[in-house]
Amino acid sequence: MRFSVVIPAYNACETLESTVASALGQDFGDFEVVISDDGSTDDTLVLARSFAAADPRVRVVTADNGGCAEARNRGFEVAGGDFCLPLDSDDQIVPNCLSAMSAFIDARPGFDIYSSNGTRLMPDGRSEPFFAGPAFASETSWTLDDIITVNRINITSAVRRDLWARVGGFTSGLRYAEDYDFWLRALSLGALQIYTPQRLGIYLNRAGGKSKNRIPHAEAQIGILTRLAAMRELNDVQRELCARKIALLRTRIARIDLETRLQKGEYGGARRAYLGVRSAYLSQPMYAAGLALMLVSPRLYASFFSSRDARRTSA
Repeated sequence: MRFSVVIPAYNACETLESTVASALGQDFGDFEVVISDDGSTDDTLVLARSFAAADPRVRVVTADNGGCAEARNRGFEVAGGDFCLPLDSDDQIVPNCLSAMSAFIDARPGFDIYSSNGTRLMPDGRSEPFFAGPAFASETSWTLDDIITVNRINITSAVRRDLWARVGGFTSGLRYAEDYDFWLRALSLGALQIYTPQRLGIYLNRAGGKSKNRIPHAEAQIGILTRLAAMRELNDVQRELCARKIALLRTRIARIDLETRLQKGEYGGARRAYLGVRSAYLSQPMYAAGLALMLVSPRLYASFFSSRDARRTSA
């Protein structure tokens, strides 16, 4: 079998049906779907088993709740495909995802991770590329140095199952950024990755998504990079890249803390704190505009950006 689509699912009744339907609706025949229930307390397991009863390509495994990393590992462990393609239970893949990925693998043999671009769906129905910009417009390979700086690999990538075994799977107990951790460890051990700009995954940009928990997500990445820097496989340049990324993440946490305090009407020390989080703003013009408001009045800054965030949420 070429592919196993591995779907970790926890209390996913609202989205699992569309996710599984996207997997079963492929124009490619050599695959299975493994649903890994993570101790759901709703009817997710019942729903998953109904899919398996209706279609022999679907298998279900279940265990007590241990987090997404452990659920992924259970799915990979029983997978029969040469490649595993993780698919979150609230995302989808396009109908030609597996056929396109199979052709990509045949055209570029010898890699361990085959990744692609995707489409991000907004709550208001708008869509945009998951990765945008010239760096993502053509086929390319990312190095460990690249991924330390910015994670450029979608979770919905085709991963050789034997790579998962060599790396030791996803890190159990890691509740955030477990895919980033896996890519970093895989590349540090010599895995090879290649990217296609084809948009093969569909990612729902939900307000309550796990990645929206910005402080726990950043703190998890700090732990991941700290452990990575301690690996003997890294060189001094890569350890310095880890240190820079950790410093940036700490600054992002400081920015989030500042914005939270401002929303609560706590303005003491806001100007000094804002000057210290400049590197956390990807857009320097946005930072400069905020600085002008902050120098006039932290209250004015808070009012303007709260209004902006409210407009985005209601969109």
